[in-house]
Amino acid sequence: MVSPTFRRKPIHDTLKPIGDAVVTPVALAVDYLIPKIERIPWYHFIALSVIVAIPSICYIIAFTKIGYGLQTFYLLSNYYEEHAFFLSLFLAGFALLLHLLDVQEWNSPCGAFMRACAVSMLISGASVLVGFISATHPYGPISLYVVLLPMWLVLAKNLFHRHLSMRTYIPWLSGPLFFNAVAIMILWISWTFESNAHEWTENTRLADAQISGCLPDLQSYPECHGKPDSWSAGNAVCFKVDPFNPRPPVFFDVDCPEICIDVYDKCYNMFIVWVGPFLVSLGLLFLSFFATFLRETGTVEQEAVKFTKIWCFLLFAMWIALSLAGAGAGISVTLGALTFSAFVSSAMLIAFGLSRSEMEERVMQLWMKLMEKYHEHLNIAKGLLVLTSAPVFIVYIGISFLNQSIRNIFLLCSKKGKMNNESLKIGVFEGLVTDAARRLIKEVKSWELIEVFTYAIYWGAGFMTFSVLAAKFTTLFLSWLIEQTKNMEISVVTGILFGVGAIMFLLPPVPGAPIYLTLGIVIIPVGRETMGLTYSILYAIVISLLLKLFATFLQQKMIGGLLQSSAGIRQMVGINTPLIRAFKLILAEKGISAAKVSILCGGPDWPTSVLCGIMDLSLWPVLFGTIPVLMLIIPTVLAGSFTYMESLKLPDGQPEFSWAGTAATISAASAAIVLFSFMLFAAYYVEQTMREREEDIDELPLDKDVKKLDDEQISKNKVYKDLTEWKLVPKWARFCLILSLICMIMSCYMVQLFQEDAFTPYQLTHTIERHLGGDWMNLVKPLGWIALYLFAASLLLFSFVSKWIKRKVNDRFREAASTIV
Repeated sequence: MVSPTFRRKPIHDTLKPIGDAVVTPVALAVDYLIPKIERIPWYHFIALSVIVAIPSICYIIAFTKIGYGLQTFYLLSNYYEEHAFFLSLFLAGFALLLHLLDVQEWNSPCGAFMRACAVSMLISGASVLVGFISATHPYGPISLYVVLLPMWLVLAKNLFHRHLSMRTYIPWLSGPLFFNAVAIMILWISWTFESNAHEWTENTRLADAQISGCLPDLQSYPECHGKPDSWSAGNAVCFKVDPFNPRPPVFFDVDCPEICIDVYDKCYNMFIVWVGPFLVSLGLLFLSFFATFLRETGTVEQEAVKFTKIWCFLLFAMWIALSLAGAGAGISVTLGALTFSAFVSSAMLIAFGLSRSEMEERVMQLWMKLMEKYHEHLNIAKGLLVLTSAPVFIVYIGISFLNQSIRNIFLLCSKKGKMNNESLKIGVFEGLVTDAARRLIKEVKSWELIEVFTYAIYWGAGFMTFSVLAAKFTTLFLSWLIEQTKNMEISVVTGILFGVGAIMFLLPPVPGAPIYLTLGIVIIPVGRETMGLTYSILYAIVISLLLKLFATFLQQKMIGGLLQSSAGIRQMVGINTPLIRAFKLILAEKGISAAKVSILCGGPDWPTSVLCGIMDLSLWPVLFGTIPVLMLIIPTVLAGSFTYMESLKLPDGQPEFSWAGTAATISAASAAIVLFSFMLFAAYYVEQTMREREEDIDELPLDKDVKKLDDEQISKNKVYKDLTEWKLVPKWARFCLILSLICMIMSCYMVQLFQEDAFTPYQLTHTIERHLGGDWMNLVKPLGWIALYLFAASLLLFSFVSKWIKRKVNDRFREAASTIV
């Protein structure tokens, strides 16, 4: 008798179309969100589910609020954190020593045993270190859990499933991993709604911060000091909180301002403790998809692409929701750490299931496919690699020098290394760095360095412009606008916001969401007395829609319409490329289609509307197709409105709308989901059009003027490659380009790694007077000014080099053209 088995068939195999009917969107969504679970006997399913659950339960008990997470963080912060520095130095030195002594080459029986002991010491020490620093880096335990989980699963396989091959065992884990992910998610949601003390509110945040040992920022808020005999002991603040009572903090005396609730803003371990089960569920979901990639059947690439979209959607929605809801302190770092550790964990899982030859074969196949498909754009990716990894490359070369130096003196444990590559036997750095480092140096030197460095600078400029300058100063300006208009008449406020919003929409880096959020925050308090809350919110939504449509008109007709007469502009946007022609094919269709709406509402505001003007599309269909942006405007405006309503107090100090904080969270999450859905569907429909309507795209007439410029550009690109060969470029130009790149890398690293030291934390609901000491320039700290100066210096140096190259290319091109004539 065959044992019953667990397996979920693909939804397209179980649902049969009737006539021309298609599978329902709900069914497709279910198929999209659930991994292809492998068929296994039911008793193995239960056993593996228990194996997966053991470390998950241990983590939940030790590091989440469901268990003893708050107490754990308190003990770690008060008794063990002081030892973290010395332990980290020891581990780093020990790891470096092992690498310098070529621990990977200790292949004798004695050497293999010593290597296993050394690696075990490193893993154990790193785990202890993560625990020691978890009070200040609370994302450490969840990252450690995700990384160690594959090791636990492999250990369980060796203990209980020795008869299975690793290639069979790992796909079997997909079902138990997904089952545990769903079960833990249900457990967390049920626990959250069980009691007020389990919800994430301002009250529970402050109470949990004190219980977990968070130190209040009394240096920034000296007026928030409590009495020495306060119940909060060493964390003496001037208020106390009852987490079981859904009321705001009860202040001890009248001298304790409400701003004191911000003293724990820099501490976010209480949030990680609260959301811990959800993070565990995400980690298990991640691994459940990756476990399916080793199945003997199925399309691994489609599964990988599908899961990548799901993962990005989950992280994006969570980040937006928590940031706008006030729980965003450190959430970017946490989600980044979770994603990185999940990829490391998944790589380990796949590595356990593949032999070395299979791994090399798969990597080579993937590389060949990437080269075939994206060869023309490879330098763009190399530029991003240079920007992000140049410091790591320098450190690696330094370590390889030490490694080779030890090899040269023939220490007992080191390996001299044999020359097995003819091309490396003669050349620079021979005997100075390892062969692996020399291969890497040789590979980098073979790149088209001028073009790669240029793209690296472009990447850095884009990051600084959109993620730093636009993000920081847009928030600053809108917060100032909110403060200035709060006491004006509704008509005046509407006119100001409409004008300012239209101007901001005309700036390419500014998205629409902060503008809608501002309208929700500003219009409600101004219009409440005359229209009431409900009609004020409806009024803000209508104004937001009208503003979006007016901005679309300006962008399409006033900018795109004027630019379309320039063949150079049309060439720059790629008017003749298959991608833009697919855009035009979709947007030029009559009526309102899902594809058209997705592009108009999901694309970046400024580029999408301006591109419509450059493609000379009719205005009215574009405006009608933009109206569904209401699906994004409504939750965004509501998030701003509820954020304001959350701050309203009754005469006795009680909140007027105690539910507003939760409503703001839900609205923010809804806005994030809608925006990402628009973007996801836009990408899907464009890809589908390029794949299935290739003939229709080819039938679209080419822009002859742009075609002529494209042909000229091909010739110019050849001249560019000839002139920008590294050895032919003058030394001064190479020096300026390298110096520009160094300044850009330093600038990006400063603002990314030292955000709190570069910029003062500032939100849309903050005020310049209260949070920046009355001076908006206090938003940028000294380190931030240094980063901005380096950014400006990088652009200045790069402009010198780029203008020189452009002039040389044009001169050579004209010479070649005159010779032909």
